[in-house]
Amino acid sequence: MGKSGAGFSFGKIAQGAVLAIFAVFVIYPLFFVLLTSLKVNTDVILNPFGISSFEPQNYITAWTVGKVGKYLFSSVVTTFAALAIQMGIIVLASYSFGKLKPWGSKILFPIILMGMFVSSEMTTVPNYMTIKNMGLMSTRWALILPYAAGGLIMGTYILTNFIRALPQELDEAARIDGAGVFDIMLLVDLPLIVPALATLVIYNFNGVWSEFYWALIVVKDDRLKTLPLGLINFQSQFTSNYGVLTAGLVILTVPVIVVYLFFSKYFIAGISAGAVKG
Repeated sequence: MGKSGAGFSFGKIAQGAVLAIFAVFVIYPLFFVLLTSLKVNTDVILNPFGISSFEPQNYITAWTVGKVGKYLFSSVVTTFAALAIQMGIIVLASYSFGKLKPWGSKILFPIILMGMFVSSEMTTVPNYMTIKNMGLMSTRWALILPYAAGGLIMGTYILTNFIRALPQELDEAARIDGAGVFDIMLLVDLPLIVPALATLVIYNFNGVWSEFYWALIVVKDDRLKTLPLGLINFQSQFTSNYGVLTAGLVILTVPVIVVYLFFSKYFIAGISAGAVKG
């Protein structure tokens, strides 16, 4: 028993040490960027791994002179509008394929999934021509609509499989009580798929928030530029001022961390549920 207990303790210590090492590798780059964003330029060059100055003014400079505040607002509006449209379509399509199963769905679903083999680079020119012919160039919709369409196929595939695994007994009981299709979807099934929805929100938010290539093509108006695109102008303006540059990068990173922390408990539950079902 003593040896078993010692082995168990050693295993726990080794596991904790490995996790601590991984945590350092993940957290340290973020800490380094945060540290750099609070330094004067000479301190960045002469003392890169320490701090002998404190310059929060870098954030004020990035926000006002570098227009990061304006780009941040544009990114927030664009990202949340795209996610709202995207998640609404994904929920309705997945519920239809997973629960309602209308005529032809067994043929239509595999056809839709074939879109996963089409890369974003392959759709750039068709999307550009479509947006141009619709007269949406130089508008925010030129970003929102392609962003919303970008994660539909993968999201529908993941959520459809999740919905198919839900117990049918709950739907039947609600139907006996007189609930309609939308009542069952909103009141019975939707609360059960929150972990999967949170997982999709995290993945799709990160994809839309950090997207640069499409925004570079269709956005010319400075007021419509998203934060990743705006940081390119910002970089050319503050090429040698590393503190201000990294302050802009911290502002870009913070929303991603906040969204993950907010949805993290649902995200972990979704991963665990997927592992159990798999």
